Amino acid sequence: MSKTTDNILTIEKGFWTEADKPGYFEQHVADGGLSVIEPMGFIEKQEVMKSPAEKPWGKVEMLDVQVRQLTPDCVILAYHGRGHRDGDEKPYEGSIASTYVRIDGSWKLALSAHQPWTSKGS
Repeated sequence: MSKTTDNILTIEKGFWTEADKPGYFEQHVADGGLSVIEPMGFIEKQEVMKSPAEKPWGKVEMLDVQVRQLTPDCVILAYHGRGHRDGDEKPYEGSIASTYVRIDGSWKLALSAHQPWTSKGS
């Protein structure tokens, strides 16, 4: 894998494992960034910064990972994700697509979309 791919995957996994740290989102989401996660709908960076911290995810798996660098400053990432939170009976599973842009030398999440996915093992 390339250094860019490794960097993007590390940032993406951090959105799972650092969910309890609003500063992580502040650092890694582009101003004007947007997430589409149903049933919550559209979530803007400012909303994440104001909302109470979420519990982080454990046992995070990123499966079937696809990475495409469309331009020197734009990378798309798609994968099946699975994570567990303490107290949850079943893991969260989703098909996730994320777009990263390089701003002032740093990769930032510009758009992320999640939709339900059920693995064959669930």
